[in-house]
Amino acid sequence: MRPLRCGLALALGAALLGAALLGVAGTAAAHDARSLSRDAALRLAAERNASLLVQSLERDRLGAVADTARSPYLPTLAVETAARANGPRVDGTDPLVHRAIEAVGTLSYKSPYGQSVAVVGTVTAGVDNQPSGRALALDVSQALLRGGFHGGATDLRQADLDVKIARELYRSGLNQLLRQTDRAYWDLAFAREDVDIKRRSRDRARAQYEETRENIRRGLLAPGEIYLVEENVVNFDDLLSRADENLAVAQSALRRLLNLPPGVAVEASSAVEASAVPAAPEAESLGVAVARNPAVLAARLAVERAAEGVGGSVRDALPQLDVFGRLGVASGATGGLLVYVPGDRQLRAGLRGSLPLYWGPDAARVRRARAELAQRRGDLADAESAATTAVHDAAVRIRAREQRLDLASRLVDLGQKKLDVERDKYKSGLSTLADVVRFQRDVDTALSGAIRARVDVLAARTEMLAARGDLHDSLQVAVR
Repeated sequence: MRPLRCGLALALGAALLGAALLGVAGTAAAHDARSLSRDAALRLAAERNASLLVQSLERDRLGAVADTARSPYLPTLAVETAARANGPRVDGTDPLVHRAIEAVGTLSYKSPYGQSVAVVGTVTAGVDNQPSGRALALDVSQALLRGGFHGGATDLRQADLDVKIARELYRSGLNQLLRQTDRAYWDLAFAREDVDIKRRSRDRARAQYEETRENIRRGLLAPGEIYLVEENVVNFDDLLSRADENLAVAQSALRRLLNLPPGVAVEASSAVEASAVPAAPEAESLGVAVARNPAVLAARLAVERAAEGVGGSVRDALPQLDVFGRLGVASGATGGLLVYVPGDRQLRAGLRGSLPLYWGPDAARVRRARAELAQRRGDLADAESAATTAVHDAAVRIRAREQRLDLASRLVDLGQKKLDVERDKYKSGLSTLADVVRFQRDVDTALSGAIRARVDVLAARTEMLAARGDLHDSLQVAVR
């Protein structure tokens, strides 16, 4: 008896330890589980989705590129120091070696509109009692044709437009992500409802199986009736297995969009109701899509950028013609810089020009820029057509799916009434168990169809908001 008692004690201890470990694991799994409403899931996707984060970083990158494009137009201070020595003259008039230390400072600025200014100051300190001196020069120039006046700064304007285009593309990606997440969320909600329906049907079939087996044992039914209800149990087990698989896949799809670890259990807490997503009128949505759809706005900005490129290419094909001037003063070591000038003051002004001997490359750049502008205009027309078509298609789907939702709800009511009548007939001996089972399957199918019809209506309404381009606004997701 002692070994038996020891074995029972060890088994009991192992069972308690296993129960404790299962309890801890269950607590951890419950801690990792996330029950999300529809709005919360969409906002979480906007915060965590990796693909959207990449698009956001692209906006930051292009912003840095735009800032970098301004570097050639910033004031620059350059300082140069040197030691120099001039040897004796060859003709013997000056046999001495002149040594000096020079310091040259240059403050320059180049405007994107063709102006350039440079101030050059030079200080020379003689060595071995050699003379010293100071000089100051002001250089200015203005481009009159190529790269001059308001025609300049094409590169800066294009860089700024690239940032705006990236913002609209980010908004477009955000709306598409929210649309996908919305669909995945309602698919998960449907899968959960479908599992519950299939489980109730399976449990009901098992109860019918047990009841039939008992009636056969009592002699109330023929033995062959057991095969009918057993087949029903097998069918519902198969449907439940498929529903469980669909639920797992739906959870995985939503986790992927939310960028959550694979071990996190995601649950949809919002009920599958048609009122969960607001309806938007088609007439109003058409105007909103043309004015605010991010794909349309990005295409519009691309047209503006291409137009800037045409203007820049045309101006770069012009001859180079600049007006320039130089004013310089110098002094020796004993006089003030502007009061006593031992040498002559320098004042120089004039025109500088250049003309290419062959215009082929410049003309090709203009043709390329104009071809790109025509392309971008075509893209804009296509984007506007796509936006209005998407709104119209979404409106068609909403009307058709709302109608099918009414029909699906009607089918559920009719199916339930038919089942109730058939059960009463079966109790009275006027019907068979096969008919009851068949009508029960019809009711379960109608219930799943009604839930799917509600999901389709919700998806169509979300597609309408996405086609308008303000789905993120409806969720109060701000885009900077």
